[in-house]
Amino acid sequence: MKKGVSICQPAAYIRLPRRNGVSITAKTWLLLFALCFAACKKHFKEEQKAAPGDQAGARTASTETYISDMNPIKVMSFNVRNDAAGDPFSQDVRKDYCLQIILENNVDIVGLQEIAVTEIEEWFNTQLAAAGYGYYKSGYSNGSPKTIYYKNARFTRTNAGWFTMMTPDIRTGKWVILQDKLNTANSYFVVNSHWTTLSSAERQLDADTVLLNIQNHNTANLPVICLGDFNARPGTAEMSIIKDASGYNMVDALFEADGDPTFHGWDAVGDSKIDYILSPRSLAFTTSSVITKSFTVNGQTLWPSDHYPIMASFIPYIFGSGHNDVNGISASAATKYNFADVDGDGDADKIYWNYTFDSGKPRVFLSNGNGSFAATAVTHAAGASTSSATRYYYADINGDGKADQVRWNPSLNAGHTLVYLATSGGNFSATAIDNPEGTSAGATTVYHFADVNGDGKADKIYWNATFDNGRTRVYLASSGGSFSGTVVNGSEGASTTVGTQFWYADVNGDGKADKILWHPDLNSGKTMVYLSDGDGSFTANSSFSNSATSGLSNTRFYFADLNGDGRADKIYWNPDNYVGYLKVYYSEGGAFNGPVHTLRGTSQSENTFFYFSDISGDGKADQIRWNYGENSGQLRNYFHR
Repeated sequence: MKKGVSICQPAAYIRLPRRNGVSITAKTWLLLFALCFAACKKHFKEEQKAAPGDQAGARTASTETYISDMNPIKVMSFNVRNDAAGDPFSQDVRKDYCLQIILENNVDIVGLQEIAVTEIEEWFNTQLAAAGYGYYKSGYSNGSPKTIYYKNARFTRTNAGWFTMMTPDIRTGKWVILQDKLNTANSYFVVNSHWTTLSSAERQLDADTVLLNIQNHNTANLPVICLGDFNARPGTAEMSIIKDASGYNMVDALFEADGDPTFHGWDAVGDSKIDYILSPRSLAFTTSSVITKSFTVNGQTLWPSDHYPIMASFIPYIFGSGHNDVNGISASAATKYNFADVDGDGDADKIYWNYTFDSGKPRVFLSNGNGSFAATAVTHAAGASTSSATRYYYADINGDGKADQVRWNPSLNAGHTLVYLATSGGNFSATAIDNPEGTSAGATTVYHFADVNGDGKADKIYWNATFDNGRTRVYLASSGGSFSGTVVNGSEGASTTVGTQFWYADVNGDGKADKILWHPDLNSGKTMVYLSDGDGSFTANSSFSNSATSGLSNTRFYFADLNGDGRADKIYWNPDNYVGYLKVYYSEGGAFNGPVHTLRGTSQSENTFFYFSDISGDGKADQIRWNYGENSGQLRNYFHR
């Protein structure tokens, strides 16, 4: 059994496998569950003894450095500006400062443009070779060669070439194939080019030339890192050509038009963005920046170039390419999806509900175990509702390894929550268990169901900004789908601010769901984490509460165990920010570390919904993307690597 199951959408459930595909009686399930849970607790205690200093609960060193273990590749593009009349400093003077920026940033790959003359080119070659860099020397020796330098300790060059642009001013480009010595299975196609200033039409020819060379020489379809001074602003026709080419779909690590200017023209003010580091979505990046450093020489400000150098650190993708999910699709904004393991086979099933469809019956599409779902839904008439005010939650309330269905409507059943226990094959009981504990007839009440005390059963958490001084009220699960009548309502993590959001997820890997609180106007926009004390109360934790801040109201956070280490990671998304890229912060060493900008399934539409749940059964939460106004309402699934 997997320890420390994370809380996803909307709560956690302990998972038990089927035995040889045969259904097991409820009594046997309970016995197996008790034995497995006891074994997990014993194993967890043994792990704690092995690593008592680990705040996150006995994790190995490899999981503490998940991002760094992927060995990010730091890439720079730098137009070093050739000599021209009227420049404040010559290239011969500026070259030392250009070199300083390259070396102090310790880049793995750097592409230079505008090395004006042979002497300057040879100087850069000599200096960078002495610093441990290799390079490919071919093509024009003058005329601004576009040299690519790479660390010999990191890469082996397996192929290389150069090309001439089709434009009249005879510009050139270079490409190399680099095999990663730290990840020998990975190689990269790196291309460096400098596009014309003549016109957009001429730059479109440059874009065509670069693409032609990628297509002709990247025969193994390796991830492409395409960098250079393109003299093109975001959104232009030439940029559309290079970015939207069939088979590559490249994105800008400098955030497209939202990125900072890269050209300043000696005036210390960024004028336009014309330099790029592009990659396909088969890569992700951890950081990117425009380096605006200058120097003071004899009382004058020296800019190394009239362009700022730009930099990005890449890693292999963390989510794979998308898979269309054609079963249970919806083009209706009224549809609600949940993902939970309702049949106890170890992977999350898809639950669909629309109060206007099929008499309001929840529809379960069982997982096939590979990220796809059954074509035929299992419907639940007893738990149906045709009221838009009804809310459904799916969590393992009775501890049998299957997610049960919880239904609540403030105007029905005196505001009680009703639990329909999962039976078999995606079905739920016909009779509901009435919960008088934590009753609410208020539409502003928010419920969560998560295992906060680590006993394998999801507890009920109640919150209303206008009640009990905004405290969260915990009713521990008892047995058979019921809850204790005793409330635990500590003041830690209380909020009287309407619109405050809460999540419950095991961020430190101790098997208990922790509380996360966020509101854009509170705590400087930070997500505040309160670790579970194991009895329904929580204690504030400062180290987990100091990352991924956002004061933007349209921001959405998600918490799920992406890498299968038993700890819930944090995912940030805002359709109006970072060009719709999702940012992942992994839970490591008692804090959220990152970010990783993942390029799969990005969206700038506020009507897009993301879900993170293990639909493929490998213990890692996958990314599910849905927008009712796109792709005929199909869902698209991206599996964690």
